[in-house]
Amino acid sequence: MIARIGAVLLLFIALVGATSPPATSPVSPVTEPSGAATFMPVPPPPSTVPSVGPSPSQPIGSTPTPGAGHSTPQPPPPANLVTYTGQLLDVRSDYVYFTTGDAFAAIDPLRIVTYETGQVTSVQPRAKMFAKATFDPNTHKIIELAITTKRLKTSDSTALVGYAVQKSKLSDAPELNGGQRLTGRPVSVVFEITAPPTTNVSDTLYISTDAGGWNPMEIKLDRVDAYLYRAERTYASGTKFAYRVTRGSWNSVERGEDGLDSAPHNFFVREVDSLAARVTVYHWSDENPAHPQAGPESIPTPFVNNPFGGGPGGISVPQIPTPQATRFH
Repeated sequence: MIARIGAVLLLFIALVGATSPPATSPVSPVTEPSGAATFMPVPPPPSTVPSVGPSPSQPIGSTPTPGAGHSTPQPPPPANLVTYTGQLLDVRSDYVYFTTGDAFAAIDPLRIVTYETGQVTSVQPRAKMFAKATFDPNTHKIIELAITTKRLKTSDSTALVGYAVQKSKLSDAPELNGGQRLTGRPVSVVFEITAPPTTNVSDTLYISTDAGGWNPMEIKLDRVDAYLYRAERTYASGTKFAYRVTRGSWNSVERGEDGLDSAPHNFFVREVDSLAARVTVYHWSDENPAHPQAGPESIPTPFVNNPFGGGPGGISVPQIPTPQATRFH
C-alpha cells in the first residue's frame, strides 16, 4: 500500500515537472500542424521602452503635454482663404489701407512676406508698394501681407464688402457752410482788385493764397482799366482759403487804409454758379511816404543836403522890396 502511494506521488511530480515552464524562460503555446500544442520560449520584454501614448493619468484623446518627444501642434490654415491685391496707401494701427479707398483690419502681429518668394521679410510695407492681402474668412482680418515693388493688378473689392471697414457717414460741417449741403461742384470765382493811384502803369498784380503756399506770384491779374485788375479761377464748392494782393513779392504787398499791414482776406466758396472776390488796395508796403503820389517803381528823388538855401539852419528868408510911392499927375 505504501509502495503504491509512493509510486503515485513520483508519477504526479514527474507530470508536473513536464508541464511547468522553466522559471527563467517564459513560453507561449504554439499549435503544430498535427494539432498538438507545444511550448516555445518567449524573449523577455526590453527593460526601457519610450512611450508615445498618453500616460495612465492622462485621458485618451487629450492633447499631450509638450516635452521630450513632443511638439506643440500647429492649427491648420483656414480653408477657402480670400485674397486681395492692390497698391498700398498706409499700414498702421492694425489696419491696411489701399489707394482704392478700401481699408481692412489685420491681425497683430501681421505676417509680412515677399510676394515673389513667400518668405518672411524684415522690409516694412510703405506707401506706393503693391501687396497681396490674404484674409481669414472666419475673422475677416488680414493674416498675411505679401509686398512687392512690382505693379500688381488691383482686385475687385465688391466681393469684399463684408471685409472692408465701413466708411463714416457723410455729414455737413456747420462751421464751414452754416448747415448748407455742399456737393463739391465747380464754382467760378472772379477776383476783382482795385489798385491805389500810386500803382505804376507797368506794374503787374498777383493773388497769393494759403492754398498755394503763399506764393507771391500764384495768380496773375489782368489789367482792365487804369485801376481795376481781374482774374478768374474755378474752385470746388466748400473750399475755404485766405488770400492777399501783391505786386510779385512780399516786399510789395498790399496795406490797409491806415498804411499798416492788414490781415489776409478770407473767402468761402458757396454752392452757387459763380462768385466775386472784390478787394480795394489802399497802399503798398514799398510806397515812399514822402511822395505818396509817386509810383512804387518810380525813380526816387535825389538827396539834397540843403534844400532851402543858405542862412542859419539852412533856411533863407526872402527879402521883399519896399514898394515905391506912386505919383499922380
